[in-house]
Amino acid sequence: MNKPIETFTDTANNAFNYGIDAASGTMHKAIDSAHGAVNKMANGANHAADAIAAKGVQLQHMQRQLTHSAKTQARTHPLLTLGIVLAGGALLSYWFSRRNNGNDAG
Repeated sequence: MNKPIETFTDTANNAFNYGIDAASGTMHKAIDSAHGAVNKMANGANHAADAIAAKGVQLQHMQRQLTHSAKTQARTHPLLTLGIVLAGGALLSYWFSRRNNGNDAG
């Protein structure tokens, strides 16, 4: 009489183990897939960071070149530089005074 119960228990235990093994395999596949996706994202982020850093170096170099060029032009043409600065200041003053006058009226 104990034999059928043991057989049933063994069968149930085997079925349970098979289910656990199947789920475990599926979980491992899902985890491996997610891990691969995370690695791809990390590689993409590293590539983007490297590209941004390279552009930053290029921009710093351009800034130095433009600053040097502006200083050279100011030294070679001081009166022209003074005229440009005065005209720019007058233009900014005009724009700001019109802007403030418009706010006072409204």
